[in-house]
Parts: sequence; structure tokens; C-alpha cells
Amino acid sequence: MTKSQNSEIKRQQKYLDRLPDNYQFPLFNTKQALQSQRQNGYKNTAAAAREIVDNALEAGAKHVDVVLRRPDQRHLKKHDRKNAVSAVAFVDDGSGMLPLMARYALSWGGGTHFDDHDFIGKFGFGLPNASINQTTKVAVYTRTDPSEPITVVELDLDAFDEHGLQSIPEPTEGELPGFVSDALNRQNRTFESGTVVVWDKPDRLTYRMAPDLKSLLIDDFGSTYRNHLKNFTLTVDGTEVEAVDPLFTSPGMKYFVPEDEGGATVTFEKSLPLRYFIDEETGGRHLSKPEKDDDLDVEGEKTIATGVAHIRVVRLPVGFAESKAKKKKGLTDANRRFEIRKSRRGMCFVRAGREIETLDAFPRSAKDQASGLGTWPLLQGYAYHWGIEVSFEPSLDDVFGITNDKQTVRPLEDVWRILSQEGVDDALMRENNWQSKARRKKQTEKAMEADKARESKPTTGELAAAAANVVSGRPPAVPDTKQETVDEVTKIEVARRAKETQKQASEIEEAMKEERRRRPYRVAFAEDPNGPFYMPEYGHNGQVVAKINTTHPFYTHVYSQLVQNFGGERARDTIDLLLLMLSQSELEAEEMLELFYSAQRIDKWSPFLRNALTILENGIADTEDPDENLEPDGEPDENAA
Repeated sequence: MTKSQNSEIKRQQKYLDRLPDNYQFPLFNTKQALQSQRQNGYKNTAAAAREIVDNALEAGAKHVDVVLRRPDQRHLKKHDRKNAVSAVAFVDDGSGMLPLMARYALSWGGGTHFDDHDFIGKFGFGLPNASINQTTKVAVYTRTDPSEPITVVELDLDAFDEHGLQSIPEPTEGELPGFVSDALNRQNRTFESGTVVVWDKPDRLTYRMAPDLKSLLIDDFGSTYRNHLKNFTLTVDGTEVEAVDPLFTSPGMKYFVPEDEGGATVTFEKSLPLRYFIDEETGGRHLSKPEKDDDLDVEGEKTIATGVAHIRVVRLPVGFAESKAKKKKGLTDANRRFEIRKSRRGMCFVRAGREIETLDAFPRSAKDQASGLGTWPLLQGYAYHWGIEVSFEPSLDDVFGITNDKQTVRPLEDVWRILSQEGVDDALMRENNWQSKARRKKQTEKAMEADKARESKPTTGELAAAAANVVSGRPPAVPDTKQETVDEVTKIEVARRAKETQKQASEIEEAMKEERRRRPYRVAFAEDPNGPFYMPEYGHNGQVVAKINTTHPFYTHVYSQLVQNFGGERARDTIDLLLLMLSQSELEAEEMLELFYSAQRIDKWSPFLRNALTILENGIADTEDPDENLEPDGEPDENAA
């Protein structure tokens, strides 16, 4: 036996020595199993709290209140904080539970919907699982009729022995905690029937302070229960939760705007009948989309479940959901929509009207595509601005891989195949491409406005070009063969300015000479759908002008986009320098060389760039991430790294 093996044997013996003589070797070692179960993977307090709200809905509650207990302000201790949460209570007015049912409900698997899960409930894990994730002590207060006493059952992890067979304590009679009674009194409500679940001294809350925890719960519940809030009232610490559709297509919900007023658009919608079956020969489990009733009864196949999944793809117009600019104060509705979309970039799954999870990874590998799982977009910046929702019936739980905490989905491979066959992946690729083009168009329009204003004064690139000529001792010079043309350009510009300003021509001429001295180079802009990406020309008094074509992909895909990114101004100044150098070289070249330069620019470089940039744009539309460092008005985020 090796040294490490001997060490492991000794470790095993140490733990066996701790067991009592009458140890019965139960399936679970209660103390350690419960401590391990506390790490059961709920994403945050809101995810755990959903389990309790789910139970209330199953019990037919019309009112569910989440009450946060704070320390008694009259008896604050030295280290107490007045907004620290010391208990969380979930109060509902549903059917309530029989005394033994309350005891049973605190055990794992002690639910009533395992064989009948047509609504939200299913596994019977929610109450104990979620509660011990957040606290070591949970108490249940319940009754089914106002004439009956209140039943109290507690699950206290600290009260269990380390070994031995453990059970839920027997129910007792009791009264509601004072902070719960006070909350009901403030609403002029009584506890005639229903259930109160109290997390006492919770030690694993996402936020310890009541305002932060309240905000988390309200935001989460608004989306999670959006389809159910029309049937019951849900409040958190006295504030009613409002329904929020994260796709913003549901009238009456927060941040909704009608489509004809600039709101979201449903671009793809389809209901898919699904059949989950076992191949009796191979034992394999598969999913199919039956086209007719006869497809439900196939020889050699045993149907496990049938149901319908509804698919909805939504487009958000540019500006409808945008991140907040650092320089701007306050939040707009567009900013609030973007905050909602930030946590829902991907495919949102909704079970029985209750949101489960947004899956943010699609099958994209070469193997996935070869297996027929589809061609799905990469989820990056554009995915904030389109959305997809898959809603399904509980009968399809195994198809979508619903876990016992109802916060995760793991769809079968056949789900992706069927979605692809129905064109869902194509629909998402179209949305990604639409966002790419629409956002680039808007950014280009903004850049064009800025560039027009920019023409009135020297840019950094122009000044650098002028300074470089001073250092080299070679200022731009007009060839003798072009002096007459320059003189004519100057004459026309003098006449134009004289007409506009009503000043004397001699005064304008002197001002233009001084302008030429201060600004020997200029970057300008023009529209020519069939023209090259830039055009060199002489301005007045021999000013070298590089005129950029704003309709060419060089401008729309490259030049105009540079300022949208952190550090883009410096890159654009560098391009200005390059174009000014090329323009000067072409303008000052001898006749034959100038013709060569012009032919290269017009017939070679420009068409090549037009085609290549268009191909590049279309080819990477699903991999770019333009929004990560952008402000809603197209300005770069100064804090971006």
C-alpha cells in the first residue's frame, strides 16, 4: 500500500469512528447533506424567492407580499444598520395547508404536483431547497380557514444532530410574527387562509440592505411573472410589482410602445406542435414535429409527451433600448429597456407563462452544423437589440431539460434541429444583419453631420500635415500647368464669398490668402454614388483638398465608424494624413504620372475597396460587437478600456 493510499484509509477510519453504534446508514447523512444542499446553485436571492411565489400561485393566491424585516429602530445595537434585512417573509392568501401537509412540504419531494404538473409546480423541492439556500432556519405559518388556529412548522439546520435519522419536527400552533402582522395591518388585510414562509436571519442574501434587495426582487419578478400578474397582486416591501415584457411587445406592460409609434416589431412568430417519443427498437429518445394527427401514433415508437411550443422573434428599432451616456444625468425609458435586455441577450424560455432562463449560448461549432443543429448567430452586441422567446407547456419539461430548481433549461439536440428546420436560426441571422446595417446607417448619418461641421476649422490631421512640410522645408506647390485652374477656382470662391458677405473682393482675397497660409491642407466631403473613395483637388490659392466620398463603403464602413470607438479620433487623423499625402502626390505629379495615379485610384483601389469592404461587412455581421463601448448617442464611452 502506498503512502497516499494509507493516508486515505486513515481518513476513512477517522470519519467512521464518529458514527454512533446504532447508526442505520440512511440514504442521506442529514447534517452534511443539508449543508451541501445549501450550495444548490440558485443564481441569487430572487431566483430562490421565485420558488416560494410559485407555491403561492399554485395555491390560488390573489395577493402575495414579500415583507422585509429591519432591526427595531428603537433598539439598534452598535453594529446594526437600520436597513439591514434580518428576515424575509412571503405572505399569500391562497388555500393554505393542512397541518401534516405543512410538515410534509418542508421535506424534499414533499409536493403535490409530481404526477400532475400542468402549472408551475412539479418536483416538490422548491420550499425547502430555496429556503436553506438563503437561511439556516425557515418557518412555515399556515391555515386553511379563519376558524382554525395557525399551524407552525420549522426547519432549523442548526437543530439537527450530526448523525442519525432526522425528520421534520411536528407542527405546533402559534401566531404570525409581529412584522408580518404589522405588514398585513398596513394593508387592512387579515390572515384568513394562506401561507407565510419566513426566512429567519438569512445569511446568504444577494444584498443585505433592504433597498437593494427590494430593487432586485421587483426587477426580477416583473419579468418572471409578467404573464401572471394580471391574475394576482405581488408586492415587495409595500411596492407593487409591475409586469415587464423583456421583448416590449405586450400592451399594458412597462416600457411598451406601439409599433407604429416606434416600438418593437414581431418579425417571426410560429407555433410548433411537438412529440417526444421512444424508438422501441433502439431505446433512443427523440423529438419530432407531427404534421397531422396520424403522426402521433407511429409503429415502433412510444409517445412520451406531446405539447406546443410558441416561438416569437422581436426586433428593437435603433434607439429603443440604449445604454446610458456617462455625461448624461438620469435614466430614460430607452436606458431602462437596455438594462432589462442586458440580462436577456439570447433565447428566453418561458414555461407555463413563467420565465425560466435566457440561454446565451447557441450551438455554433462545425460539428453542430454538420449534425443539422442549424446556423446560429454569435451572441454579442447586436443581440441586445433583438430577442427571441420560446414558450412551452409543462408536458414538454423533459424536452427542454427543466431542472428541479426551475431556473435552468437544457434543450435536447432535436429542439435545435426542429427550430432550424422551421427557419428560426435564419430569422435570428436576419435580425443580426438588420441591426448591423441599421446601426451603421445611423452612425454614418451622425458622422456625416459631425464631418460637415468639422470642415469649418483645421483638423489635427491637417495641422500635422502642414507641420510636417515645415519640418521638411517642402510646402505644397501648384505646378505651372495647373496654376490657371487654381486661379479660376480662387476667383469663383472670392465671388461666392463676396455675394454672401457683401464685402469688398480685395478684402476677401486677403482673408483667403491668410486662410491658405494657415490651412494649406483640407479634408472635405462629397456625395458621389459612382465615384471613387476619395478625390484630390486644388482649393483656392492652391490649398490641397482630399475630398472623401460619403457614399463609398470606405466612408460608411471605416472612416465614419472610427470615432464611435475609443481612440478612434487618432486613427481618423492618421487616415486624413494618408489621404492628404496621396492627394498632394497626385496633384503635383507630372501629366502621365498623374494619369496613372488617377487610374489606379478610380479603376483599381476604389472598386476593390467597395467590394472587399462590402464582403467584409456581410461576412462579420454576426461577430461584431459594436455596442460594448458605445453610448446611445453614438459617442464613445470615455471609461472604456
